Amino acid sequence: MTLGTCPFAVGVHELDALHEQLRTSGDGVHQAELLDGSPVWVITGYENVRRFLADSNVSAAKADSTTGFRGNKLPPALDANLLNLDGEAHRRIRKLAAEAFAPPRQAAQRQVVTDIVAELVGELPASGDIDLMGGVCEPLPVRVTGTLLGLRPDQLGAFREASSPLLRADSSHEPEALRNSMLTLWGLISAAIADKRSRPGTDLLSDWIAARDGADRLTEDELVSLAFITIIGGFENTISLAALVLDDLVRNHQDRARESLDTPAEFAALIRELIRTAAPMNYAIRRFPLTDIEINGVTIPRGHTVLASIRSAHLDPASDNRPALVFGHGRHYCLGAPLAEMQTIEAARALLTRYPHLEANAPRETYRLRDSWMTYSLAELTLKADRA
Repeated sequence: MTLGTCPFAVGVHELDALHEQLRTSGDGVHQAELLDGSPVWVITGYENVRRFLADSNVSAAKADSTTGFRGNKLPPALDANLLNLDGEAHRRIRKLAAEAFAPPRQAAQRQVVTDIVAELVGELPASGDIDLMGGVCEPLPVRVTGTLLGLRPDQLGAFREASSPLLRADSSHEPEALRNSMLTLWGLISAAIADKRSRPGTDLLSDWIAARDGADRLTEDELVSLAFITIIGGFENTISLAALVLDDLVRNHQDRARESLDTPAEFAALIRELIRTAAPMNYAIRRFPLTDIEINGVTIPRGHTVLASIRSAHLDPASDNRPALVFGHGRHYCLGAPLAEMQTIEAARALLTRYPHLEANAPRETYRLRDSWMTYSLAELTLKADRA
């Protein structure tokens, strides 16, 4: 089925209905146009999306596009990131990056998370209206990611300001402002790396500067791009996830969550269930088939741009009791998923522990949304709290 730009609506709450319509209409495989006019294919449904993301005949590298895919024009040092790589380069860099999020490091990371959560929740008002977005959801991932990377606290505001526009995923909208954000972030990362070279510490940037895979040290561009993708994923995606989960928790699952507070495993399982249904990502990052591929009887030519609808996959009844795709699937599965889960779980635990009752201040559909078609992201979240 051929569509216009409707699958890429911005600032719309009714995305579930849109993606369910895409999944159930025609053959579930659609041709459309991005907001900048670029042609894309949209594939839907749990099994189609899962297989596509795991397919070794599909590439994330823009060099494999045969249609002149444009996307955001990142500086070379930022463009060479894991989301844009495949093959040997992707395997080598991902292996080095994965060590930062491996289970042996998670105990220390949990301490960082719980300390920051305790501080942020402790600074919230004792009762009344609580700006949860400004008080917890936004600062928590920024501070956690910044601490683990080894960024100075006085640098975090600049990093957050520069990273915020980059998930818009539409370079036709204010392209100069978007380019300026990219260049600013590039400069900030380069300066932080230079600082760590002269004064290394026990942080990820210092580890990556020294990292080797056999005799092969990370190149400068690879180092910068690794920090870049950690910041983008660690800041923006986790902010979106935490806000949606906490809002859903307060509206629909508060009693059940409070009953499980004294059972950590049960509480964590509930929050992971909400993470699965929150699904802030509407689409996985674009891919390019290395050969002609067929999905539901529709042939997608080699090198064409394909977007997999993560949202439609979660809405598909076939996803029941199957692995969630909220953090992706296959070789591009999000390395920071355990850290994002950890932050969301600990924030939920701390809020319910401090406040005997929380209420949503307004219907979710009245909240402003972030300006992005790639994600469903709240721009505000206010709760009403009873006095502790």
